[in-house]
Amino acid sequence: MQKALGTALAGLVLGAIVVPLAIGAFAPLGFLIFAAFAGLAGLRQESRGFGGGLLIAFGSWWVYFVGGAVERCDVLNRQPGASCAIYGTNEQLALAGSVVLVGALLVTIALRQKTATA
Repeated sequence: MQKALGTALAGLVLGAIVVPLAIGAFAPLGFLIFAAFAGLAGLRQESRGFGGGLLIAFGSWWVYFVGGAVERCDVLNRQPGASCAIYGTNEQLALAGSVVLVGALLVTIALRQKTATA
């Protein structure tokens, strides 16, 4: 069980570091590359916790980026003559929350498999 928890934590830490770097370097393509990598990691039984940790970090960063965009738009709207509108934030947050939920489910599955075999 500790090994599964450790791999999930490793995935979370790696995701916390890699996601902003991938997004900064590859913009929208970075999201797709990282999501594909996390999905592949989640397919193997030994690395489900790792993939789940990656997905949790990915979804958390997604929420952070959407919140930052909304905040920048709000600041811009406070200036005279400026106009900024962001559409689809609720949908974006729902998708990001779904990614976090899938990641948490993968970690839970990995932990249950480790306790069942122990």
